[in-house]
Formats: sequence, C-alpha cells, structure tokens
Amino acid sequence: MTEDLSEKNLEARTEAYLKDSIFNDISNSITVLHSCERLLPVAEEINLVGRLVNAIAVNACKEQLASGLLKLDQSFSCGVPETAKPCDWWGRSLPILKLDFFQRVLSAMKSKGLNHDIISDILMSYARKSLQIIREPNLVKSDSDLQRKQRIVLEAVVGLLPTQANKSSIPISFLSSLLKTAIGSGTSVSCRSDLERRISHLLDQAILEDILIPANIGAMYDTDSVQRIFSMFLNLDECDYRDDDDDEEDAVDESEMAMYDFEGAESPKQSSIFKVSKLMDSYLAEVALDSSLPPSKFIALAELLPDHARVVCDGLYRAVDIFLKV
Repeated sequence: MTEDLSEKNLEARTEAYLKDSIFNDISNSITVLHSCERLLPVAEEINLVGRLVNAIAVNACKEQLASGLLKLDQSFSCGVPETAKPCDWWGRSLPILKLDFFQRVLSAMKSKGLNHDIISDILMSYARKSLQIIREPNLVKSDSDLQRKQRIVLEAVVGLLPTQANKSSIPISFLSSLLKTAIGSGTSVSCRSDLERRISHLLDQAILEDILIPANIGAMYDTDSVQRIFSMFLNLDECDYRDDDDDEEDAVDESEMAMYDFEGAESPKQSSIFKVSKLMDSYLAEVALDSSLPPSKFIALAELLPDHARVVCDGLYRAVDIFLKV
C-alpha cells in the first residue's frame, strides 16, 4: 500500500482522493465520517476520524464567512439580504452521525467560532431526528433501555447548546419540549436546571403551553419547575435594572433620569414583566383546576410576582376563584 514498492500506490492515491474530494466538501466529509462508525478502531488509529471532524468544522466556518460576504454584497446591491438556507443545507446531514461523533463535530465547530445560530439550528435538527421520546413518549417510557439511551442523547444535546442563553436563536417552544422530555425521562438535575435557566431568559416570549409541564407523580403539573423559571426571570429583570442604574449614575443627573420612568408602561422591561404577569395568571387559572395541587404551592405561585407586575389583578382573582371552587 505504501510507496516502498512502487510509486502511486494505494496509500498515496487514497490520500490524494481524500484531499481532493472529501476534506474540501462538508457533505462528503459527513458521509465518510458516518462510514467510519463501522471501521473503528482502525479509523481512529490512522487519525481519519480526527481529520474529518476538523475538515467539517473548518469548512463550516469558511461557508459561514462566504455566506456573510454574500449577504453583505446583496445588501449593497438590492437592499434585501438573503437569509434562507439552501434546501441541501449540510446541517441536515449531521443527524446521521452517532452521538459521540456528533458531539466531536459540534465541539470542533464551537471552538472554531461557528455562529451560535447555526449551531442552534444543527442541534434542533439533531434532537428532532434522534430523540424519539419527543415524538413517542409513551413508547419510550415502556422500554427502560431505550429511555436510558434517549436520556443520554438529551443530556448531550443540552450540554452542546450555546452558552449565551439570552442570545440564542433557539425558540422557547423547543426548549420547553426539551424540559418536558428531561423531566419525564429523569435526566440529571443540572440538565433540567440548565433548561429552566434558558427558558427564564425568554419567558416574556412564552405561551401557556410552553410552561404546562407535566409532573411525573402527584399533581398534574410540575409547579416547582415553573416557580423556579419565574423566579429566575425576576432575578434577571432586577439585575438588569441595577446594571442600567449603575451605568447611568455618573452620566445622567436626576432631572434627566426623571424623563425615563422604569415603572411606566412604555418601559421595555416593564412591558416584558407585564407579559410575564399575564402568563402567570393564565398558568394559575390552569393549575387551579387540579384538585391534587396543594394550597401551599398555589399560594407560592400567586405571591411570586411583585406588586408592580400587574396593572390589574382580574386574572389573579379569577384563578383564586377557580382554585377555591375545585
């Protein structure tokens, strides 16, 4: 196979083929990496796996740069940048990889600076194709071995999510589905806590369905998880307000500060907390229908939001009325 016996032997021809046709093309690299799953440990020993992982990450970043330059050119030429992905987008091919190879590819992409939005899209695609527990939860629950495997995949996906939760393009509906799945499959506390934290960053974008998280035992809904999410949102809001106040303290005098009223309805932060308060009242009305919900948990949720969060309390009164009648 080597050049010891004659020139242009198999080793050299294979290397040339890899460089010319495989390493320069993302889709081809993914296909060959998938084939390497059946060639272990040899593919690892000759460093083919490592080279393929690196090639995929490098080419993904090159494509990102080329795409960015194209959008910039389009914005100058016609004013409307093209944002849609091509129908043969290579990210849709990554879910064919087994978990360990997929993790290595994503880690390499992140280390080389691939855009968080692209990483988020890849992870959502992988989760939807690989997490059968999202599509068929009852089937998975009846198979303990499958449930264990799905739990491993879920924890890996969550571990690969972009670290800047508040700047992630992952929709809250998807994070909610992951959290519901995580609670139902018994993932680690750290996994569930990470998802709760991410959801708290986007809570003002949530709808009722996003926070109706089924409980494993006892009550219909996991109100403890929802209470933690709302508490984290309130802490974020308080920290943001303090940071803004500190930043402006030296630059703005009291008369100028009076021109911007944090408590006013036009304040972005206040608008956000108004949305969250309406969401809480809708949630309270829903969980109030559960006769197995302890009064202490209902009261804890009802008292969680600060007074300034509600303009009117009609929604809260309605939820209390429902709870007392059930």
